[in-house]
Amino acid sequence: MAGKADNFTAMQSGHATARSGITRRGLLAGALLGVLGASGCAAENPTGSWSTGSGTIGADLAVVTDSEKPARVTVMMVGDMLVHPGVWMSGERDDGTRNYDHLFANLADDFSGTDIAMVNQETILGGAEHGLSGYPTFNSPQELGDAEVAAGVDVSISATNHALDRGFAGITWALEYWRTKHPEILVPGIADTQDKADEIPMLERNGVKVAILNYTESTNGIPIPSDAPFCVKTLGEADFASDMTRAREAGAEFIVVCPHWGTEYVYKPTEEQIRWASELVEAGADVIIGTHPHVLEPVEVLDGPDGRQVPVFWSLGNYISWQAEKPRMVGGMAKVTLERRGGECRVVDYSLTPLVSHLALSPAMSVYRLADYTEELAAQNAVRSMPGCSNFTVAYCRELVAQILGEGYDAEACQLAVTL
Repeated sequence: MAGKADNFTAMQSGHATARSGITRRGLLAGALLGVLGASGCAAENPTGSWSTGSGTIGADLAVVTDSEKPARVTVMMVGDMLVHPGVWMSGERDDGTRNYDHLFANLADDFSGTDIAMVNQETILGGAEHGLSGYPTFNSPQELGDAEVAAGVDVSISATNHALDRGFAGITWALEYWRTKHPEILVPGIADTQDKADEIPMLERNGVKVAILNYTESTNGIPIPSDAPFCVKTLGEADFASDMTRAREAGAEFIVVCPHWGTEYVYKPTEEQIRWASELVEAGADVIIGTHPHVLEPVEVLDGPDGRQVPVFWSLGNYISWQAEKPRMVGGMAKVTLERRGGECRVVDYSLTPLVSHLALSPAMSVYRLADYTEELAAQNAVRSMPGCSNFTVAYCRELVAQILGEGYDAEACQLAVTL
């Protein structure tokens, strides 16, 4: 985790982390100079090569510079943090405080062990001082953000259909919280000034710069304020080509796009999603990770015009919510590995790991990998008390995921993993 903060600080200050300038050629030339000098045979050599009795060496040695060394960045994302009252009640303590670390406890290694960890912050973190609220106009406790950061989250994706639930004021409350309490966290998709909206959200990890762009398909019919047209990034108003060009000009070597799109409770992408994805790939996206339908959707690979292979996670479903219906309990964790090698940047692999929301009005509420979820836990999931859900089981979850993800999904390991 220290590495995440260090890289962020280095990028923000405009100073790249210093690297060793020693190359294979430098090491060999240095060693050779020592040998020749010791034998009394060193001489001026303006060409940079060295003569021996058997010929000239050095001139044709391959140079491996720092920029050519492979550098990898891992990115992960989970789905909707849809904070109904049942979710925030799970963290209320007898002394009046709130804590939500339990929501991330079972995936701690994934969040902390990934270079860039992201969540879809479906609902505004306006804080209790402005009155907590649930559906249809949400306002969520800011202690949820504290728990996300403690878990290792780096990016809070915020352009969603609920971004304007409390109007422009809600956006300002949330952004003030992030800037004051956790200024290192990226919050793409929303802004409280035009200048902030024009910034390219970007993180640097392992010497590689990754831009994170976020747009929503709708704001639930709530109009974007005429005096703050910049406050929410929308798919319909976006100029993808311009945004990605500016990202590249700012130094982005990879662009991850997180669209909030699709139709709720539908297990496959809509024609609109497919059209948006095609336009994003054409404009230069390297990875697309979608949210909004509240259910899991498949993963596909689209081919870019320049030969890029672009993984598209159509929907990750819910991470945590109180949408107490069986299909809403199943979500996914997306992971991708980005690699720069010899000046070439590409996605080398991706995976989707199914997750299960475990509902409880207590700190027992959490999220588990499907592979780790047991029938004993399923029997304790509060979803079982809801109409039509008494037969919620691990077997149900496994069958649903296998149907959605289809060919290539390893049902025994509970994972879809692909090397490109």
